[in-house]
Amino acid sequence: MRRGVTCISGVSESRSARMIAETIGKDHKRSLIITGTEPRARRLADDLSFFVSRPVHVMPAEDQLFLRFEARNHDRMIDRLQAMHALLTDPDCIVVAPASAAIKKTLPHRIFASKRLTIAMGEEHFLIDLKKALTELGYERMSLVEGRGEFSIRGGILDVFPPEADNPYRVEFFDTEVDSIRSFDIDTQRSLGNLKSIEIGPAEQMLLEQSVFAEASKRVERLYTAQIRRLAKKGEDYADAAHRLEKRRDELKEYIDQQANVQLLENYIHYFYDETEYLWDYLEDGDLFVDDPARISDILDARSKELAADFQVMLERGEIVPDDMKILSGRDDFQKCYAYPSVCLLMPFPKTVRGIDSYAEIRNIQSNQMMNFSGHMDLLENELLDFVRKGYTIYLTCARKERRQNLTEFTDRLGIREKIIFRDGNLSSGMVFPQEKLCYISDNDIFGERKTRRKRRHPGSGGKQIESFTDLTVGDYVVHENHGIGKFLGIEPLDIQGEKKDYLKIRYAGNDLLYVPVEQFDIVQKYIGAEGVAPKMNKLSGLEWKATKARARAAIAEMTEELIRLYADREMAKGHAFGEDTVWQRDFEDSFPYEETADQLRAIEEIKRDMEKPSCMDRLLCGDVGFGKTEVAARAIFKCIADGKQAAILVPTTVLANQHYHTLTDRFERFPMRVEMLSRFRTEAQQKKILQDLAAGQIDLIIGTHRLLSKDIKYKDLGLLVVDEEHRFGVAHKEAIKKLKNNVDVLTLSATPIPRTLNMSLTGIKDMSLIEEPPEDRYPVQTYVMEQDDAMIRDAILRELDRDGQCFVIYNRVRGIRQVAEKIMRLIPD
Repeated sequence: MRRGVTCISGVSESRSARMIAETIGKDHKRSLIITGTEPRARRLADDLSFFVSRPVHVMPAEDQLFLRFEARNHDRMIDRLQAMHALLTDPDCIVVAPASAAIKKTLPHRIFASKRLTIAMGEEHFLIDLKKALTELGYERMSLVEGRGEFSIRGGILDVFPPEADNPYRVEFFDTEVDSIRSFDIDTQRSLGNLKSIEIGPAEQMLLEQSVFAEASKRVERLYTAQIRRLAKKGEDYADAAHRLEKRRDELKEYIDQQANVQLLENYIHYFYDETEYLWDYLEDGDLFVDDPARISDILDARSKELAADFQVMLERGEIVPDDMKILSGRDDFQKCYAYPSVCLLMPFPKTVRGIDSYAEIRNIQSNQMMNFSGHMDLLENELLDFVRKGYTIYLTCARKERRQNLTEFTDRLGIREKIIFRDGNLSSGMVFPQEKLCYISDNDIFGERKTRRKRRHPGSGGKQIESFTDLTVGDYVVHENHGIGKFLGIEPLDIQGEKKDYLKIRYAGNDLLYVPVEQFDIVQKYIGAEGVAPKMNKLSGLEWKATKARARAAIAEMTEELIRLYADREMAKGHAFGEDTVWQRDFEDSFPYEETADQLRAIEEIKRDMEKPSCMDRLLCGDVGFGKTEVAARAIFKCIADGKQAAILVPTTVLANQHYHTLTDRFERFPMRVEMLSRFRTEAQQKKILQDLAAGQIDLIIGTHRLLSKDIKYKDLGLLVVDEEHRFGVAHKEAIKKLKNNVDVLTLSATPIPRTLNMSLTGIKDMSLIEEPPEDRYPVQTYVMEQDDAMIRDAILRELDRDGQCFVIYNRVRGIRQVAEKIMRLIPD
């Protein structure tokens, strides 16, 4: 890319990704791309990952809020640190950032880069010095490292998890000498590899330097005290504001003096550093791309007006001083990026850009976005044949093997297979470049948009996962498979026959000690008993534990006999064996607009496998609200209907029935399947007609409340019953459900299964599938802990309503809840 400002017009959306990839080429230079919003940044990052093989980071935006919070979750801050670290150290990285993240004022990059801790084999380090150094870098000391930005010290072992690392590090010392360094799996604690040295970067966006904090404290004292005096001179009307500001000053000074609540102090970073920087200052040698600068300017203008209005109100209330407003960044700050040595602007139309007088190069690209075929294969056929006739190079991109196979067969039938270049990967939308006679057709263009996620590293991928390891703390009671109940005393390194390993240290009755190698952790479990009651510890050499196990075996044998009889009866019951997935089934599943989680995919496979057996399915699908249970059920329902059977969904409330009806009507819209609902939303005449059509087999899926359990309900051929939230039905209804279950497959959905249902699942009478993984694009939770403040509550609610969002106010007691509601109404009368 030519030095100076280059302008490329005629591109937007996925076309911008191709032009950026083409401009970057194979140069080993880091790149920063600024977009208008975070969703746009994530779409662009996904498209870039299709065109380039280099790592692509997305830096999340951060709101500039002066809430008086005591704590805030820091997952997004870790993502920001990873992007900043990549810009400084990775010559191949690409960082995509929304403008609000790029213009956030931060500490100078040279300070950020210089504050790094290096530990190498054979070096001498005192653990007390390392503890101090890690604390200054923003790390939090924990008893056990569970996440990035944490460290722990146990004896002569230091564990630390830098934000930029894939796995935590374990450093072992022989006195003060570094004896070994290795990375390890955070769940299993097993080593993943030995290292010669490690480099540990900051874990906060501010560094805890004593001299810097001391100077900031003086500035806050001076500026806030001056503003308090100005308010006091204005008379009694400003007394409350002056008092609030005095309280705020004392809070800030306490945080600064004690180096506490650093995440809040980031809003005052200009008091700590005379010169602050922007994200592009971290890009010392590379290319800067700006995606649709006019759109960015409009967004920043609107954002600045909103923030300025908020600050003015806070200033009048006595919550801030005028100098606090210097942290605000807007369009003027953003335009400073145009002074970077190598800038490339990408825009849909040629347009004058504020802040730029001349361009080093101007290019206009002729390009169009690919049409959306919406599943109409005849339109795709015409378009493909037209491109072939015109001599285009045609790329057909597929995110899934099934889609690629279907499209390969489709182009074979057209006789143009050799004219098509198939590429694996996800592209949000296709594009056409007439001058180059080049086009990309995405499977999203053909079958409908499908959101994707980048591959995630699942916990325990480096070894056998041990679910309860991170729950163990020193002093917990544990149960050893062979020796019984003891007390966990921690992890201790031992040198046995010249080999150094980590061992779990367990104390038994009589102060006997047992050392268990970490790799044998699977034979140790955490003791679960009555809360607050300490169990009796066993003796290592005693017979008591053997007798206890013998009694347990006898009780289990008795229960097992009963279970086997029940399970055999269920297996003997004749059911319908559904056929394998059809082409329609794959088409239905491909029309789902989101990427399934691994847990969803596993649950879907388990349910289909059960349905294809000749015995009746009885499976519990357990997962939190919003984790995708309904989509899993929808695929089972589609499989049932496609095999010529009817399906029913039984729900406890009319509202839930209505919700399922609208959701599933939309999902089945493209297919010749009739969905109906029985509830109080239907008139008597409508209900009578529905009952007739259901008995005649003209309704494929019926959704209803306990009305479905009435004696007048007749099905022509029911194949699948889905019960949502069974625990909310009464005893009489549950007995009716049992009769309905006799010869049909049953799928029970629940976020909170009743103990009996859960026990049946755990003992094997009822099969169970778990969905524990949240959707990838679920909006990240931002948690703040703060004192109750009516003004803050009002501002938070108004801010959410202004963006057309919803607010829920949670109160912990039924008594008094009406008074709380009335108070909220007074705060926000509109």
